[in-house]
Amino acid sequence: MSDRTPTGDHDQLRELLQRYARAADDRDVAALAALFHPEAEVTGSRGTQTLEEWLVGMRAPRAFPTSMHVIGDPLVVFGPDPDEAHLDTYAVVYQLSEPSSGGADLTLGIRYLDDVVRLDGRWVVRHRTASTLWMR
Repeated sequence: MSDRTPTGDHDQLRELLQRYARAADDRDVAALAALFHPEAEVTGSRGTQTLEEWLVGMRAPRAFPTSMHVIGDPLVVFGPDPDEAHLDTYAVVYQLSEPSSGGADLTLGIRYLDDVVRLDGRWVVRHRTASTLWMR
């Protein structure tokens, strides 16, 4: 696999991850869906799900109504096909409970492993594996 590509692709891939963070924190499910391939799979704490199954969970009420994703700079590896890449990204996710609930907040260290493809001229996630590395 080659790691050589125009700077524009790196910027677009970083932007993809930042848009994910904003959409997840805003609970904007339509914006989240637009960042993924229609046939995407997401592997995480609920196992492997289709995009539609994963989005159902994203629409559900949350134990932590407020969150903030802080996304690290991704390690980008381009495939032999110029329209494919792999992203390895660390994130810290702050999850805040409702202040009146008296519940504790939660902070997570997450690692996102994303296989991305260019679809209709834009980068989208084809497969994501989200692993919790630590929590406090």
